[in-house]
Amino acid sequence: MKILFSILVAFTLLAGLAFGAAIDGKWVSERKMNRNGEEVTITQTFDLKSDGAKLTGTVSMSFGTMEPRTAEIKDGKLEGNKFTFKTVMSTPNGEFTSVYEGTVEGDTLKGTTMREGGQGQPRPFEAKKK
Repeated sequence: MKILFSILVAFTLLAGLAFGAAIDGKWVSERKMNRNGEEVTITQTFDLKSDGAKLTGTVSMSFGTMEPRTAEIKDGKLEGNKFTFKTVMSTPNGEFTSVYEGTVEGDTLKGTTMREGGQGQPRPFEAKKK
């Protein structure tokens, strides 16, 4: 019984590492938005790195032709294929914190992002691995 339990624990740990390795790399998400009657493409690039249950990296965001803004990932966590993290973005209107959560599904990240504190509705995103 002890051997079976040890094998089960080892398998669970290895599965967690495999999902962690699957999130490492660059991911790109694009979505269209209507801004003042003009269609604008919002591009987010996630550069992610896992170390066990810890998730680090950056998120870059650009609106149309604007220069991308980049923020470091804070409080990043990875549990199996589920991830959560925060970013703090500086804008002309001040700083705001976004909370991201989602899952890794093969070569796709699927999740939502919303401002910390529940301001606004969660926005879905889907990013493809590059």
